Amino acid sequence: MKRKDIRFLNLLSLRGPNLWTYRPVLEAWVDIGELEECPSNTLPGFVERLCAWLPTLSEHRCSYGEPGGFVLRLQEGTWPAHILEHVTLELQNLAGMPGGFGKARETGVRGVYKVVVRAWQEDVTRACLHAARDLVMAAIEDTPFDMAATHERLREIAGQHLLGPNTACIVDAATDKERGIPAIRLSADNLMQLGYGARQRRIWAAQSDRTGAIAQGIAQDPELNIRLLESCGLPMVDPADDKPQPDERGRYRLLVVGGALVAAARMEENGGAADVTEQVHPATATAACLAVRVIGLDIAGVDLVAEDIARPLAAQGGAIAGVHEAPAMIIHLHPTSGEPRPVGRAIVDHLFPNGDAGRIPVVGITGSSGTTEVAHWVAEFLRLAGKFTGLACGDGLYLDRRQAETGDCGTWRCGTQVLMNRAVETAVLENSAEVILGQGLAYDRCQVAVVTGIEPARHYGAYYIEKPEQVFQVFRTQVDVVLPGGVAVLHAADPMVVEMAALCDGEVIFFALDADLPVLGAHRALGGRAVFVRGGQLILASGTEESPLLPLAQIPFLAGDHANGRLNSVLAAVSAAWALGIALHVIRTGSETYSDEPAKAPSFDVTDPFVPITHSA
Repeated sequence: MKRKDIRFLNLLSLRGPNLWTYRPVLEAWVDIGELEECPSNTLPGFVERLCAWLPTLSEHRCSYGEPGGFVLRLQEGTWPAHILEHVTLELQNLAGMPGGFGKARETGVRGVYKVVVRAWQEDVTRACLHAARDLVMAAIEDTPFDMAATHERLREIAGQHLLGPNTACIVDAATDKERGIPAIRLSADNLMQLGYGARQRRIWAAQSDRTGAIAQGIAQDPELNIRLLESCGLPMVDPADDKPQPDERGRYRLLVVGGALVAAARMEENGGAADVTEQVHPATATAACLAVRVIGLDIAGVDLVAEDIARPLAAQGGAIAGVHEAPAMIIHLHPTSGEPRPVGRAIVDHLFPNGDAGRIPVVGITGSSGTTEVAHWVAEFLRLAGKFTGLACGDGLYLDRRQAETGDCGTWRCGTQVLMNRAVETAVLENSAEVILGQGLAYDRCQVAVVTGIEPARHYGAYYIEKPEQVFQVFRTQVDVVLPGGVAVLHAADPMVVEMAALCDGEVIFFALDADLPVLGAHRALGGRAVFVRGGQLILASGTEESPLLPLAQIPFLAGDHANGRLNSVLAAVSAAWALGIALHVIRTGSETYSDEPAKAPSFDVTDPFVPITHSA
């Protein structure tokens, strides 16, 4: 029996950079069955029904690059998987979550497509994807669809799962292109990590991990609050005074971050707020900042009453009404009149001053083989350099020299655990093709990317991967995320890997057994760095200059066999260590002493990233 339906065969949550984009996405494997023979222009009334339910589809540009482009595609004829993509994105927009990136691509199986949509929040995107399927099918079959109820349900789901406005504005400011600070959500109730490992900071709504418990307690005790502020000569509103205030006295809310006034608003009787930041008298701003400093908060809201915010408080009988440790910032983000204030950016600049991005060195390692060996080598070099190193690879999760978990830990989950651990100063994370395809990378960008080599045939079959160019697209993901100041370490003897050099935003170091490869010569002629073997020596070259590191005979890991695959692993790891700026004498010592014996697992559990990790004695 022929089937005209849209079925989900699989749903993959790619929570980090992936084959499609730098951002988390939901990838749906969709079987449209006999609808493969039914493009939109062959379905009577379909386009009209769909656009009546979702008139905002007219704003989608699609391949035409202008509003109305997608509707034109519908009229010309496009397939249900492509329509599902656009409808999902639009439902996300209507739910209050940006849609953004989307793609629909055929697989090698007739009627089966991959539909990919940006997933700002996975639960919301899943709900929108399923609702989109129902809506598209209703439009195809000309059956009723309750758009209003669907809209309300999706907004309710979004309200349950999306970040609150305070947290969201800080995270948006941190992760924008200008600051580039990575973010990890730690809980469902707005606890966020900004930055990685030992360089991270945490926020919870408008509170930061610099908000002290004593200061918070003082702020929550009105009597103590008043007594402390009055002792510093600050005018205070007596909460016991129930006399009505003169009508001409206005109520104001000021936001103080890191000891500086960043926003002020006059509260309106109708519940709105007018921005008055530029009108605040310097003496009033100083009084507000002093009040916050006396309480001991780093981020605080200050309520005050005054006739005119442009005059000093003392000159008009104005007073401070309270200091709050968790100020609502929505009035500064969306005032009913006046300029919105970038309060999220002010908090980010306070937590990460002087352009700090909160990053630790992250080394990402991928390839068809040898990646676990390389990961252990790089981690050993970093440990010898005195860095507390987190390693998540194919045979376990290691924190410094302790094995915290056994089994294959080269996964998104384990990589994220490493990056959440406040003790970790550097991270070495292995990523197989399967992880890139099915989970996404655990990090947004990395300092060093290593690609050991690619054997395309090994990756055919799974995830509908069938061609060399598809394999290339998978592994290039690792190179795509190198920071502009970072390095890609690439195998010069592998043409597919060499092709990735042009994709790197940073520097490239090539490694190879053969010192005379044309690729190495051309690279060095341009001043590039390379690591290779010549005359039984491991050589580091920068442009035309060459520096022998040590004889291969002094590397016990090779066991005297200089033709085995282990030598490529050594070259890749040495290149990565060089890229990280590790001193050459440390790299030499590590090469002479490295042992591939697995570390013994500890007798206690250190997998929880919130458990303090200490160096072993």
